[in-house]
Amino acid sequence: MRRSLLYQIFPVYLVAILLAVALLTFAATRVVRNAFYEEKERELRNTTQLIIKALELSRAVSDLSDREAGDTGALLLQLVADLPVRVTVISTEGLVLADTDVDADSAENHAERPEVLQALSTGAGVHSRVSSSTSENSLYVALTLSNTNEEPVAVVRSAASIASIDRRTGEAFTAILLTGLLIIAGTTLPTFVVVKRIYRPLITIQDAAVRYAHGDLRHRISIRAPEEIHAIADTLNGMAEQLANTIAGITAQRNELEMILSSMVEGVIVVDENRRISSINRAAGRLFQVDHDAVTGKSMIEGLRNVEIDELAAQTIERGGAQEAALVIYDSPLTHVQVHATTLSYAGSSGVLLVLNDISQMKQLENIRRDFVANVSHELRTPITSILGFVETLRDGALQDREAAERFIEIIHGHSVRLNLIIEDLLSLSRLESYNSEVPMETCDLDQIVSKAIQACEDEAERKEIYIHQSHNGLQTARVNPALFEQALVNLINNAVKYSPRGGEVAVKSHIEVSLLQIDVSDRGEGIPRRDIERVFERFYRVDRARRRDIGGTGLGLAIVKHIAIAHGGEVRVESTEGQGSTFTLRIPQTHSL
Repeated sequence: MRRSLLYQIFPVYLVAILLAVALLTFAATRVVRNAFYEEKERELRNTTQLIIKALELSRAVSDLSDREAGDTGALLLQLVADLPVRVTVISTEGLVLADTDVDADSAENHAERPEVLQALSTGAGVHSRVSSSTSENSLYVALTLSNTNEEPVAVVRSAASIASIDRRTGEAFTAILLTGLLIIAGTTLPTFVVVKRIYRPLITIQDAAVRYAHGDLRHRISIRAPEEIHAIADTLNGMAEQLANTIAGITAQRNELEMILSSMVEGVIVVDENRRISSINRAAGRLFQVDHDAVTGKSMIEGLRNVEIDELAAQTIERGGAQEAALVIYDSPLTHVQVHATTLSYAGSSGVLLVLNDISQMKQLENIRRDFVANVSHELRTPITSILGFVETLRDGALQDREAAERFIEIIHGHSVRLNLIIEDLLSLSRLESYNSEVPMETCDLDQIVSKAIQACEDEAERKEIYIHQSHNGLQTARVNPALFEQALVNLINNAVKYSPRGGEVAVKSHIEVSLLQIDVSDRGEGIPRRDIERVFERFYRVDRARRRDIGGTGLGLAIVKHIAIAHGGEVRVESTEGQGSTFTLRIPQTHSL
């Protein structure tokens, strides 16, 4: 587990302070002790030299012998009577000739003493040890005593206790150690505070970096810290602002692109080199009836369930360039799609851009146009052919036969009327489709419009002994275009009369609310097969093409009703049961009705 910066720096500072104080205490104690020892050694050396001078002046050194030791001892006692020094005169053989503290006769041989050996070899010797006579740590300084011929005849040794030096050294050590501890105690807290002041801004910067990593780029670092750390904070703040601006720009571009793709009528699909969906807009999702968000990341087969578009993408990846194809989406309703596929290369990867155009309406319009042309040609060919045939018959001599001629002329007249009706209905449809804006509306009495429409159909109804029943509830007035609305009702009532059995009944029910006008025209005729219900409003469409045209009319009546309803912002519906009759419902919104 990683330790924080505080617990990495502060112990190092603390150890460094402890080590410095320890080294300082050791060095200072050693310097003080050495100074004391050097001072003591110098004093003993001076005392020894003084004694040697005194001995040299009192008698000839060459006369110094064992027999004169008593006199030498008395002289030494006089010289050091007031000094805390022990003086010993030792012969070159190690015999103690005189000693200020012990009896020379009973003293042991000093020939092996370190300071004596060193003095005999070099002229001077120094050594410290515990004295055997005083049991104290003592310092010994020995110098040689020479005769007139510069030959050593004895060794003069001075000794003094250094217990006081050790005691004073200990006192100095204690004082220095206490001072060091006080220094440690006095510097530990400031050191901790200083490290904390460095550590705390770094923690603030660390927290800010974590927030930046989690996307909170609006946060800014505000600290009081040294210049270097403050520079880091300013750099991070600038980086966060720049990154936020960059991300905002990218987000805006992405949102703009998504809005463009979402609002496009064309479907757009982007797949990678493995034919997995990288992006798909709503239009493409609607074409394949899938959730565009749910299929992202899936393969095309899994997400779209269409083999043809997957094969087109595979061919585009394999061949490169652009490919076009038309495919059919076998859903309800059947959808025809024109697909344009283009290879993509980005960031070292490749993929395919698929743009899909729904051409179902174009296909439908093409089929309607083709059927319309075929139907118009078929509907016009029959009366024209009949008229031409009977005209040629009359030209070939039938005019001489008055009875036949009159019959032929009546047939020609009937076909001419039919041609005129077809042309008038086609012109009505053309006028309805040419409205660039809403048709002019006015507030009308609905009963009057329905009554006029029923009167227009009474002759045919009386001929077939059909009773037309009218009923109404709700408001009395409606906002419609009177002429167009009457034409729509005439077409519906006329169809109901035509396809009702003799002696039947046609019901016209109207209902007006504040927001809706609804009229139902019902008959009890043959009804419409289920397979034909969706197509009865197409131009020239007939439920039974083998039925006589004098019953079926021009084939444009229901198409006109549909366009009149659309022009009013409404709709027309049909409900029918084969063998039981049909009900056509005209619904017109009345948001502005009075």
